[in-house]
Amino acid sequence: MHPIEFKKKWQLTYNDLALVLGYENDYTVRCWAIKGGHKRNPSKVVYVACRLLDEKWSAEGKVIDCYL
Repeated sequence: MHPIEFKKKWQLTYNDLALVLGYENDYTVRCWAIKGGHKRNPSKVVYVACRLLDEKWSAEGKVIDCYL
């Protein structure tokens, strides 16, 4: 699952998304959503993490916490 889709589905802020994915700040996370020269693509590990968190939160409920 793309992290921006995950963000929209669970109504997360960029800070929340960065926190649950283990990033210190939201700069990289924001770069996944922009267009142009500063756009970045998330690594495959991030896709897997979003998918696993989606499954966990669907089963147990959303918990905003640092998982690292």
